[in-house]
Amino acid sequence: MYSQQWELKKDDGDIQVYTRKLDSTRINEYKAVLIAETTVDEAISVLTNGDSLNNWTYKTPESKQLEKISDNEFIVWMRNDFPWPLNDRDNVSRIKLKKLSNKSYQIDISVEDSLVHKVEKNVIRMDLFKGYWRVQELDEDSVLIIQQMYGDPNGVLPAWIVNSILVTFPYHSFENLKEILEN
Repeated sequence: MYSQQWELKKDDGDIQVYTRKLDSTRINEYKAVLIAETTVDEAISVLTNGDSLNNWTYKTPESKQLEKISDNEFIVWMRNDFPWPLNDRDNVSRIKLKKLSNKSYQIDISVEDSLVHKVEKNVIRMDLFKGYWRVQELDEDSVLIIQQMYGDPNGVLPAWIVNSILVTFPYHSFENLKEILEN
């Protein structure tokens, strides 16, 4: 999947959100970047806790860990709140933590078999997404956190609507994440 260059869409100093076009789809990919005053261990703990992702993920009223496969691999379910008259979306993800170096980790996010969790009435299951979190220690009191994601929300949604929220959703999620990690 050949991609265009990243384009900075929002920068408030602590949080940057970029998007880029992909050749294979009209839906863009995003990358969000945050520097937070926390530790790598704390950041990973928050990012991999499926039962509390809804505490900081924007427009996500529900989340839960469905299965712990190992200390480094989990199955997680999330429901995203979409404005009326659109149907909410949900997804089932497999998240895998891997160590890249002494001070750097990656959490891969991929689609899990949707039969693991029943689809609720009036909710559309997202079954095409892929991405990762990268957490890297900058010094003993701060980390760099990057999330890069592509996802198709399914259903009848024009690409321009999906692309229009690709800055708002990650930006507000990162604001909330920073607040949790620093307090």
